[in-house]
Amino acid sequence: MTDKQKSRLALWLSGIYFAVGFVSWLLPLFAKPGESLSGIFVVMLTQPWATLLTIVTERLQLDSFVLNMTVMLIGVLVNSWIIYKIVSLVSCRGK
Repeated sequence: MTDKQKSRLALWLSGIYFAVGFVSWLLPLFAKPGESLSGIFVVMLTQPWATLLTIVTERLQLDSFVLNMTVMLIGVLVNSWIIYKIVSLVSCRGK
């Protein structure tokens, strides 16, 4: 594999993760008001940031849908960046 192909692999994997994470982030925005589990997918995909958000919001006594959704989107971005970096590192070590 050339360096260009390795970076493409990292880009594809992180892009797929971001697409899945973004779609799961959109689900609660379009869910019916009674659907309480509509955000479970984004919470699972944004670990450990979702857990940290719970700790911070409990300590600061903040409970805002907008704040939660913003942190979840940031979590998706950070996790996709981490996936990109890890795949890039692992594929470069295979030389």
